[in-house]
Amino acid sequence: MEVPAPLPDMVHASRRHLTERYATGVDRLLWDTEKRLLPDLEAIALANAAALAGQAEALDIGAALILVQAARLDLDRLEHETFEGAYTMGTGDEAIAAVLELPDAAAAATRKRWLDRRHSVPRAETEPLAQQKIARTSSSSAEAAARARQRADQAAARAGQVARRREQLRQPARPARPAATRDHAETAAAHASESRILADEATERVALGLLRAADALDRCAKGTEDLAVARNDDALRRKADEYLNAALRYRRMAAQYREIGLRRLPGR
Repeated sequence: MEVPAPLPDMVHASRRHLTERYATGVDRLLWDTEKRLLPDLEAIALANAAALAGQAEALDIGAALILVQAARLDLDRLEHETFEGAYTMGTGDEAIAAVLELPDAAAAATRKRWLDRRHSVPRAETEPLAQQKIARTSSSSAEAAARARQRADQAAARAGQVARRREQLRQPARPARPAATRDHAETAAAHASESRILADEATERVALGLLRAADALDRCAKGTEDLAVARNDDALRRKADEYLNAALRYRRMAAQYREIGLRRLPGR
């Protein structure tokens, strides 16, 4: 029994419903900011998984069934175009019947007439895959850049704490009370030495964190530059330059902190 193809308005409504219900992460960001829909097959799979887990609503399954019919119509249209391509190349119904394991050429011709009718049925247009890919890549680059900046800011905050602690260690020790014993003095010296070692280790960790953040920004800059070329977008080119400049600043900061650590080595 052939199921009628759904009306385009029903398909659009089903896509919106399932995207609102199941989009997460980058997909949720794309929906909230650009109203970018989930791909039909992904939305269907998410609704089915939720149903098996007992977490779906009846409307979710209804929307998924509508998208299944829309996907079937798209596949029939694709088959119609493939038939047309075969005819253009000079391939006849007899050869097509052999490939599809149909009884004879008449069966292939009958199939083609049915596909002609399906091809004329109105369908809901979908977002081009290339645009989906560009949008997802752009969002991923932006999220990665935000994470890199956050890590760098955290590293800078830790570096400030280390610098303040190191400054405290440089301050001359208060004169010992006359009653202080040699053991107390040795214990204090040991604690001071340990604190300096910990400060140096913290400085190196901060430098490494800054370098990792710089590497992440470089990757973001490369991805954004690729998008800028694909879209011929000057705003994206400027954003890529910002990422590169930020990476350069973080590398300079890392070099400064490592230089501080070197100055503390014996003999420096």
